[in-house]
Amino acid sequence: MAIFDDDQFVADCLEALAASEPAGAVRSAMERAMADPSALAERFSVPVDADDDGILFRSPEILVTCAIFPKGFVTGIHDHATAAIIGVWAGHEDNLLYRPTPTGIESRGGQRVETGEVLSLGVDDIHDVHAPATSWSGALHVYLADIVTEDRHEWATPDSSATPFDGAKAERRWLEAAESTGLVNRP
Repeated sequence: MAIFDDDQFVADCLEALAASEPAGAVRSAMERAMADPSALAERFSVPVDADDDGILFRSPEILVTCAIFPKGFVTGIHDHATAAIIGVWAGHEDNLLYRPTPTGIESRGGQRVETGEVLSLGVDDIHDVHAPATSWSGALHVYLADIVTEDRHEWATPDSSATPFDGAKAERRWLEAAESTGLVNRP
């Protein structure tokens, strides 16, 4: 069994940035990676190290991460302020999708992304990710900017006003859920 090659995937994503349609080129690289989910499962073991932030590559132009969500985890409604390409390699992600309106946001449905599938989100897309209730999920997430430094937003509910995205709060919520479900490996 092959093991996923992080360096090659990052190189493919960096090469995609030079394409006339970078998001489409990154999606193609993601689809190739998702062709063998077992290789990713071999590379990214569970439980995970609590100190591993999942970042495979970070620059002002692109952020490549491995996101492993605890069972039952809900990210909360948020945007990325850039295009995002998500490929699920374990479990699934239920994405509740929203669009901005002049007075807030409104639902535009949902999409389950199963193992081996890819979801592309545009610059204006807003979503809320739900991991399976019975198992963790694993995915590669590629953002066409450094979302850590982007001016992003979150919403408590679809009817609430946008507030600045609080990355530290989101990370604390993830860690609490990961610890309570046994997803993290503590020495």
